[in-house]
Amino acid sequence: MVSNSAVYSNLGIEEKDLLKKSRHCFMNEDEKSKRNGEIFIVYFFNNCSSEGVLFKTIKEITVDLNMSHAALTKVLKTLEDKQFIYRRNGIIGLHQEL
Repeated sequence: MVSNSAVYSNLGIEEKDLLKKSRHCFMNEDEKSKRNGEIFIVYFFNNCSSEGVLFKTIKEITVDLNMSHAALTKVLKTLEDKQFIYRRNGIIGLHQEL
């Protein structure tokens, strides 16, 4: 595990800007989805590698966050549709073009 500052410096973006961009992804969603999105983003930033990649299964994340599979899937789909994250081969990563 690395500190958040390493993640942000590798991505070339500040934490406040990442949080602002992630919140923007949920601006047209209901309050529960916005809250779930924020919970996931904070979790992601605290658990991702220095390259902005999270190596956890959906099941692990749902247990860690005490969030339903459906709610997490909706959050991930929203972030993926807005090209904030990508999902490939069991990993979740931040798009480098942020």
